[in-house]
Amino acid sequence: MNISIRSAVSGALAGKTIGRVYFNDAVRVYAKELSGRVLDLAGGASPSYLPLLPAGIDLVRTDLVASPGVEAVDINAPLPFPDSSFDSVLLFNALYAVEEPDALAREICRVLKKGGTWYLASPFIANEMPEPHDYVRYTAEGLERLIKKAGFSSIAVERLGERASAAVQIKHPFYLFNFVRAFIFPLALLADRLIPKSARAAHPTPLGYFVRSVKS
Repeated sequence: MNISIRSAVSGALAGKTIGRVYFNDAVRVYAKELSGRVLDLAGGASPSYLPLLPAGIDLVRTDLVASPGVEAVDINAPLPFPDSSFDSVLLFNALYAVEEPDALAREICRVLKKGGTWYLASPFIANEMPEPHDYVRYTAEGLERLIKKAGFSSIAVERLGERASAAVQIKHPFYLFNFVRAFIFPLALLADRLIPKSARAAHPTPLGYFVRSVKS
């Protein structure tokens, strides 16, 4: 998935990492598909993507700790929802904190209606993020295997970014001012596009992945 220079600059000026810019753009594109009852797992009290979701959906927000408008739900335990009770499930940037990913994937499949969609974002190149734990990073192949085993089909995995943007993400703490990021982010996007297709196909190096899968 590519993002525009304009998105990169506006995100940089807002103080976002380049990884966050990619992620928010992916949500902006695919949130248009959301309708009905939607479960947001481990979303936190004020996720950056919340304003990007359609206003008309019935959104059930959850996190490990309850807060206004957010239910307390432990993603390392069986989900406290009936079978086939949601049209879509969101799990954004939290899979690394799951003790038993296979068990959670099965639970997500259980609470989805037939034909429902699981939207998953997962970092690949990132700092350790103990929230409260950080266990694992999945490749595209690993994510597809995890999701398929849980009973999903029509799995679409999109890579976010490449080597240059991944390097910029890692060095983010050194860019002390937003105007510096606004200069560097577009250069990273241009550098990513110069990487030969053969190298990107054989040895991709993304910031992370955005995945959509449908319950069979």
